[in-house]
Amino acid sequence: MRCILPAFLLCLLSVQSMAATTFTYRAPESGKDARYNYDTSVLELALKKTREAYGDYVLKPSPVMNFARAIRSAEQNQYENFFFKQSYDSALEQKELVYVPFPIDLGIVGYRVCFLSKKIKERVASAKSFAELSQFTHGQGVGWADTRILENSGMKVTSVHNYESLFHLVAANRFDLFCRGANELYEEYNAYKHIKNLSYDTSMSIAYPLPRFFYTHKSNTAAIERVYKGLRMAYKDGSLKLLWLKSYKQSIDFVELSKRQIYWIENPNLKGLESDEYRQYFYDPFKEN
Repeated sequence: MRCILPAFLLCLLSVQSMAATTFTYRAPESGKDARYNYDTSVLELALKKTREAYGDYVLKPSPVMNFARAIRSAEQNQYENFFFKQSYDSALEQKELVYVPFPIDLGIVGYRVCFLSKKIKERVASAKSFAELSQFTHGQGVGWADTRILENSGMKVTSVHNYESLFHLVAANRFDLFCRGANELYEEYNAYKHIKNLSYDTSMSIAYPLPRFFYTHKSNTAAIERVYKGLRMAYKDGSLKLLWLKSYKQSIDFVELSKRQIYWIENPNLKGLESDEYRQYFYDPFKEN
């Protein structure tokens, strides 16, 4: 590139911009939707850790999309280095997608705690076995891995396209339970507690191994290598755990897992997972503070 001296600074900025690699992250679905804040921060942390080796980067939001559309967008490689978090599902590998084999939530999201209406809170708390708990119906988002997991355990699930609608529908008793990760409930409850009759269960947790990985199109090989290296670097030096605690500790403390009955169920989606090395990164809330 030829640079005219008086325009040197402009030219330099242009060269730097050209050298930066663009990464696209999944945008929130609304102003109250904070589900992806941690994901975006983790992605940025991984990129920062690898800036010296791989160069500068630019982070850009995707258009607003639900999980189903995120999968389609990644499959079609619509956006440059589009990374989105999703629970492991072998079916995604048939859609031209690959995952970065690091569980970015450190496994805590597998401890599920549930929103419900005030009307049935006592009924749920009175359940003394998983068989009794299985009589309650669930609401989940379209494309969420939890649907298959819950159905595999014998529970009835209603799928809903709009994330925010789930809070209104469970409060209105359209289904009984809307279960979220132990790391998610506190922030979501504060965002939606204004909804009439919305409450949350304090008696139990439905738990299953739920590694959530960054997924992207399989052609993004350099980006995959960079993100994986950055995640491991951040875990090793403790910066990832600090970010995790900053984002999730308040909610984990709030739900008090140690005071709940834990019902462990199988995750059938993991049958296609060749390695369980991700488990070494899992956080155990009953062993760690």
